[in-house]
Amino acid sequence: MRIQLDWLKEYVDFDPMPAEALGDMLSLGGLEVENLEEVALPDGTKTPVMELNVTPNRGYCLSYLGVAREVAAFLDKEFRPPSPEAELEKNWGPGAVEEKLAVDNQEPVLCPRYAGMVIENVTPGPSPKWLTDRLVAVGLRPINNIVDITNFVLLETGQPLHAFDRDRLAEGRIVVRRARPGEAFSAIDGSELKLESDALVIADAEKPVALAGIMGGANSQVTGATRHVVLESACFDLVTVRKGSKKYNIRSDSSYRFERGIDIDGVTRAQARAALLIRELAGGEIRQGRVDIYPAPQAPRVVTLRVARTNQVLGSRLSAWQIAGYLRRLGLSLGPGDEPYKVGIPGFRPDLTREIDLIEEIARLHGFDRVEVRSPHAEILPVPVTPHQVTARKTRDLLAHGGYAEAINYSFIDSGLAEAFKIAFAGPDIETISLSNPLSNEWGTMRPSLMPGLLKTAQRNLSKGQKPVKVFELGTVFLRGADRSVEEKSALGVLVVGKYENSVWKATGKNYDFYDLKGALETLSRGLGVEFEARPATRPFLHPDRAMSLFIDGWDAGYLGELSPGAARQWDLGEPCCLLEIDFDRLILALPPPGRFQPIPKFPETYRDISVLVDKAVPAGRVTDLILKTGGPFIRRVDLYDHFEGGKIGPGKKSLTFSLVFQSPEKTLSDDEVNPVFGAIVGALADELGAGLRE
Repeated sequence: MRIQLDWLKEYVDFDPMPAEALGDMLSLGGLEVENLEEVALPDGTKTPVMELNVTPNRGYCLSYLGVAREVAAFLDKEFRPPSPEAELEKNWGPGAVEEKLAVDNQEPVLCPRYAGMVIENVTPGPSPKWLTDRLVAVGLRPINNIVDITNFVLLETGQPLHAFDRDRLAEGRIVVRRARPGEAFSAIDGSELKLESDALVIADAEKPVALAGIMGGANSQVTGATRHVVLESACFDLVTVRKGSKKYNIRSDSSYRFERGIDIDGVTRAQARAALLIRELAGGEIRQGRVDIYPAPQAPRVVTLRVARTNQVLGSRLSAWQIAGYLRRLGLSLGPGDEPYKVGIPGFRPDLTREIDLIEEIARLHGFDRVEVRSPHAEILPVPVTPHQVTARKTRDLLAHGGYAEAINYSFIDSGLAEAFKIAFAGPDIETISLSNPLSNEWGTMRPSLMPGLLKTAQRNLSKGQKPVKVFELGTVFLRGADRSVEEKSALGVLVVGKYENSVWKATGKNYDFYDLKGALETLSRGLGVEFEARPATRPFLHPDRAMSLFIDGWDAGYLGELSPGAARQWDLGEPCCLLEIDFDRLILALPPPGRFQPIPKFPETYRDISVLVDKAVPAGRVTDLILKTGGPFIRRVDLYDHFEGGKIGPGKKSLTFSLVFQSPEKTLSDDEVNPVFGAIVGALADELGAGLRE
């Protein structure tokens, strides 16, 4: 909406406020000023023009009177709108309008009000300078005085008008109706349309003469030969106008305003204003009265407003008289009685329907910058995180850093697979749980183990050429005990199959094996602080010589092993496949207490390496435990970093190389203090394990 400031001053006096300050005030009040410029008029003089971005809910500001009312409210100035109704009655002509115009409104829902007037013996011609300047300033092209007046009043009041050449209306009739399918219509912009029955038209006794609310027709427009004018002012359904404008690709100043809603009570005021201007600038006589078809007048709208609620929403301390003053400045009326107020809503504010709408209006006038800023005061409680959630997150991180990808599979599996893996976590008395109404036979049983899903994942990836496959899953398994009770367990399943990735650190072409997965288990053990005990055991689906049961604090907590050759052929894996499955609930019960802060040691570490020859049957872990036991308070860490067999190593022997770290919290250890401890370790290894130093 383009606003010429000199024109705006006719309705409200805002001098001596500069244009920039006026723009800032309107922007803070909800009417964003996009541009402020000087526009050249036909005589070469410059006039300031402001470009407003009017949001759809403020259609009443698509007029000078609407913007002037806002300025008057913000500045608490007098608003001076024209009052044409009383003046019009003094200028009626002798003849009645009904003698020259008949109106038939066949669509009262789509056209709730239609008003028509007749002005005879007019003389179309150029508009005077003041009117031409007004239109040019806002970017409109002057046409003739009658058309220019309808455009001027549209900009002034926001009410679209249209002038018909009465002599070109068949039988002097106006009919508001639906278009007939395929009916032709020529718009004044040159568009040739074939209308459909969803279009609302203004017609005479024979043909459409306007597309209602959008654009007039070329067959009835005012020209230099026009002598008698029918002046239309109406209210059309905004949805119908919007759909018609979009469908027939015609946009106009009229449709833009109808789409946003107009003041139905202002239909006759705008018409009176235009009629008086036509009489003044184009001569002629105004037929007495008007044809005003308004079958269902709108009842006055009233909204209740509470002072306490207003202050609660705005965080303000406004008094009742301040709030009442703001409402009156906006052109709203207050009913009799004290607070809560009964606020009468005028027709030009269709956007005010609720109490919160009125509170927003008060905030705009009071000033958003004057609303007190308060920091919220609330007790923020931390979201509790369970040990299960913490451990699951850490487990995912540990495995992901080791190159494993997480998989998520369905909890339903085939009954045959369920039977094959039902003793993954329990003894032979366990039964599977069948579904009463399964989605299909393949998903008819609740899974007692995560492995069937992971094996399917591996099979699918290998068949697509993905090598290797390293996956894990954290999920729930379902068991039914001998007493028919149902138990749900959280479980962790890990699977690895395929050849090593190309790397300088790994043998080319070698498959992942049992020890790789054992390394993943050790990573979990160190990361979570839970010790696993491995014991020889077997399960039907595991290789008999490459399987072990895992225990935590003496409780059976899962297994680690290689898939049996028969199962590998069944799953068409073709390569050794290693499996790890852990009772995650049991693991969580064994978690150590939260660690306590330990200060960084003040004194440096001292390092020693030791290579020993022991029998192959001696586990490396036993050697580690003995070193820690013998090293006393000075030894901090023992790391195995080399295991060698064959070559010069005798048969039945193996070489183990450990890195030993010594440290004291009280002082820097000297060789004289470390050497005796190192000698004691060597002696203990020889006495208890028959180990000797490797030369």
